[in-house]
Amino acid sequence: MASREGQVSWKKMMQTRAIEVDFEDADTEIQVVDTVQSKWHDIPMELLVRILALVDDRTVVLATGVCAGWRDSICTGVIGISFNWCKRNVSQLVPSVAHKFSRVESCSIRRCTFLNDDAIKAVGSHWHDLRSLDLTNSARLTNISLVALADGCPLLQKLDLSGCTGISEAGLVELAQHCKDLRHLNICGCHNAGSDAALEALAQNCSALRYLNVGWCAQITDVGVTALALGCSDLRFLDFCGCLQITDQSVIVLADHCLRLRVLGFHCCRNITDLAMYALVNASKRRDTSRSNKRSSSTSFTTRVREGAECYSSSSSSSRSSLPWSSPGSCCNDTNAASFSKISDGGFDTSYLPDPAGHGLVNLNISGCTALSSQAVQAVCDAFPQLHTCPERNSLLIGGCLNLTSVGCICVIEARRERLNRISRAAGDPSYPPPWSL
Repeated sequence: MASREGQVSWKKMMQTRAIEVDFEDADTEIQVVDTVQSKWHDIPMELLVRILALVDDRTVVLATGVCAGWRDSICTGVIGISFNWCKRNVSQLVPSVAHKFSRVESCSIRRCTFLNDDAIKAVGSHWHDLRSLDLTNSARLTNISLVALADGCPLLQKLDLSGCTGISEAGLVELAQHCKDLRHLNICGCHNAGSDAALEALAQNCSALRYLNVGWCAQITDVGVTALALGCSDLRFLDFCGCLQITDQSVIVLADHCLRLRVLGFHCCRNITDLAMYALVNASKRRDTSRSNKRSSSTSFTTRVREGAECYSSSSSSSRSSLPWSSPGSCCNDTNAASFSKISDGGFDTSYLPDPAGHGLVNLNISGCTALSSQAVQAVCDAFPQLHTCPERNSLLIGGCLNLTSVGCICVIEARRERLNRISRAAGDPSYPPPWSL
């Protein structure tokens, strides 16, 4: 019995003592130092956050229920969370834990088909610092969710609503009027939300917009695109896939006012003709002129902006007069000097935005645009050296256009030239391998 009591007392002593080895002296000396018993809530917040960064989001949510100390540490330290793992019960889980993540800036709830407006209302009530939200394929969401985000998340910069077929134009207008820092918006497939009125609201309130995907929003016309181009001159990514009503007018006004465009998509926009392609070529020449004038100027930044704007205005009017479709009043002559300003990236993927070499477009999708000729498309390919038709770097998409098979980038042209040279050398030199071996 005494032996058992001795073992228990020894275990208790070891729980409250630590062994420290001191190697300062020549002789190894072992000291026993009293310490306070370690507990879960004694873990420093920084260490806890580092540990939780190594586990999945489900474990992070579970960790908030360990104790009040952990809950407070997680609330303070976690700024990004994902609920993609929670499918059927996501609409109950998000409202129950939203208050525990009050400092969240980035959240993903992708492909959660059971997500409803109650969950997004909780997000708007507690996550006032939210800047990035992914709600892809949440078909049950309605305008109630957009109103909740508009009221509670004014700092929102990135919003992915692709596949959210339950939202409409009114909700998107409300969102644009309150979230004026919006820079990345994806409403692909939201046929009830993508309209001219929605684009006009974005143009009036979200001048910093850089990324916009309105694919398969068939209500959009040239009116909405014109308003967008005039109000959001810093656009870099635009996708009008399946917007069947837009015509050359949309492309011309975009080429005139959005000189920083890097990605353009016009899949199945069959009303686009060669006039649109030559407008892009003309924009490339204007951009080169503006950039060279900006580089040669050694004055202050404000003066450079003014001179660049004047140069762009004069070159724009002169180059338009040389185009075959030029007519008085066909294009607006106003210039937005904000196209030279620098805006931060907002913490999300913007790898397609920088253009240090000044190449302009890096991706153009005109697949299904059967009204285009090979001459016009080849002119665009020549004007933008980053557009490629070769399989290795295919960035000029012309699928479904049988009349564009002769279009080729510099890689294809060089490959054809090399092959012809090899065949000609083979024909003149008997010792050279025959053409069919090449």
